[in-house]
Amino acid sequence: MISLVSENLNSAVPEKDEAVPYCCTPAWIGLCRKVFGYEVKAFSIRRDSARIGGFMYAVVRSPIFGTRLVSMPFSDEGAIWFKSGEVPDVQSMKAVRDAVTEILDKDARDLGADYAELRGAEIIFKDGERDERFICASPYTRFVLNTSATYASLRERFQTNLIKNLRKADKYISVTETREPEGVADVYEIYARQMREFGSPPLPVAYFEHLLHEGLGRLFIARANGCPAAMLFTLEHNGTRFADINAGSPELEEFFPKIRLFDETIRSACGANLPAYDLMRTRPGSGVHAHKQKWGGKELPIKYYFRKYRAGVNLEMDPEQKRFAPARLLLRHLPLPLLVKIGPLIRRHAGK
Repeated sequence: MISLVSENLNSAVPEKDEAVPYCCTPAWIGLCRKVFGYEVKAFSIRRDSARIGGFMYAVVRSPIFGTRLVSMPFSDEGAIWFKSGEVPDVQSMKAVRDAVTEILDKDARDLGADYAELRGAEIIFKDGERDERFICASPYTRFVLNTSATYASLRERFQTNLIKNLRKADKYISVTETREPEGVADVYEIYARQMREFGSPPLPVAYFEHLLHEGLGRLFIARANGCPAAMLFTLEHNGTRFADINAGSPELEEFFPKIRLFDETIRSACGANLPAYDLMRTRPGSGVHAHKQKWGGKELPIKYYFRKYRAGVNLEMDPEQKRFAPARLLLRHLPLPLLVKIGPLIRRHAGK
């Protein structure tokens, strides 16, 4: 018999053979609770009395966007995992979905949630199995490089223009790594300016500082003549380096500092014997998608699963984000200090 058992976040410790995703680590739970103020709920997945895995989600409350159950905010990793050798068969996996759905439904009733959102939860929809209780969407993909191979073999698959640009970048750009939260101050303005250009609200400084302090984050900075030119914030967990956030200064773009950062972090991942390098979320058809494709990684869809609790809620994923056009236009024209002040508040309410 499959069941979900509530666990105390302060005492829930994964067992050694549980490959817990980064979004369910103490560092990420602390990010959700301390930086964004969300309530996080944890459950063990049990077969009879034996623990075989776990599941987490956060309660995201907002007077603007409503109340949602999100697994997990600011991540596309599935917050459902199983112990090594314990991935259930199709019939047992349906029992897991039933238990997850029952938990979500009860919380939604108690809290008045509009919907539940399971991100990257393909594992419980085995082999693409459909479940009429959930709406499935694949608005994003990710590219993953096998960095257990040599850097030289990976570089052979880089698109030709990348190699050309790297030759120029190597002449002018140096890269340093820091794990100190104080390093964020050197590059946060570069990040905020790029987010304004995209018309997107920036994450708070505390997002970076917290993950650096907890050891999950790594900050790589590209410099031209000693001046910060670009940043790449990565996460490192379970043998994978995740290229989480990158931004560059338009004034120094001609030296290709962002390309230099990706190359250096791929190279060092190979040198550190990390099996995988994940370039993370991108929308098919976008310029970012075209750029990430040039590195030669394997493209994988990221699936979202929604369960609606309130009539009239629009859960249609908009790949081109047309419905956000007015808000994006406004954000593009905000003075930078104002964007830095209100952008993180918008992010907290959005939970993504």
